[in-house]
Amino acid sequence: MDKKITLALSLTLFFIIVIHSQTIWDGPTITFSKSDGADWTLEANQDRMTPNVWLTRADEQGQFNIKVQSSYSGGGPTDTEWGWGTTADIGSITFRTWKSTTKDNNPYGDHTNLVGHPLVVHLISEDIYLDLTYNSWTDGGGGGFSYTRSTDSGLGVDDFELANKVKVYPNPANDYLVIENLNPQKLKVFNMLGKFIMEIDYKGNGNINTSILPNGLYFLTTENKNTIKFIKI
Repeated sequence: MDKKITLALSLTLFFIIVIHSQTIWDGPTITFSKSDGADWTLEANQDRMTPNVWLTRADEQGQFNIKVQSSYSGGGPTDTEWGWGTTADIGSITFRTWKSTTKDNNPYGDHTNLVGHPLVVHLISEDIYLDLTYNSWTDGGGGGFSYTRSTDSGLGVDDFELANKVKVYPNPANDYLVIENLNPQKLKVFNMLGKFIMEIDYKGNGNINTSILPNGLYFLTTENKNTIKFIKI
């Protein structure tokens, strides 16, 4: 086969793979917030979007990815890039680091003027795009912030665990996962992209074996289509 044809076919296949690997989260929105002075090393003060990206902020400066960073680097969260607009406009958005986007290329001023303006966040390794809008940002010390963002549309997000007092631990899990206050039923496990992984015959007690799962973010769906999220490490 002609080398030029072979090259063309290879490039075509490459672009098909790239296009199909891209994921846009356009599901229900959730709001994440961290209060001024809150301990950023605690899970409750980290938005663990995926196994690779856990966003938080110390008592000052900008946001960072505490999964792989111990503090703000001067650029922003590792493994992310940001741009002004919505996921409907991805083709026309210029993506930069968090700092470059919110300060150096902020059409609304600088990072003190984040609130109310839509952003798109690209989770680079997983090639996920999501919408995010800041609701609050504490400037000058304190480290507080709040934003509303989109989630994976495949499974949805609700307050099932809170409303039904369901307890899930340890989370992140390693070899096993314990679920309390849930009736015996068939549970289905999906990965973060909504792909079905396996079905579990949950008896209402005992541990669920998670040792066979690769590391990552997973969702357990109940027979009533409620969702329980956990991370395997």
